[in-house]
Amino acid sequence: MPRRPRVPPETAGGDPAVGLCARCAVCQRVRSARGATFFRCRRADVDPRYARYPRLPVMQCVGFEPSA
Repeated sequence: MPRRPRVPPETAGGDPAVGLCARCAVCQRVRSARGATFFRCRRADVDPRYARYPRLPVMQCVGFEPSA
């Protein structure tokens, strides 16, 4: 399995390496014990069309909901 790029949490808000997930209300940031940050799509829990950990950057997503 290929390793996912590490995304520093302090730059994730507007980082083009993350894409829409950084601003999505449905996305959950998961921090590993080694300090890596992953972006988990909670829509994947109920809809199999979505990847639990999508390949970044996500540039288009029909399930995108802007966070408040």
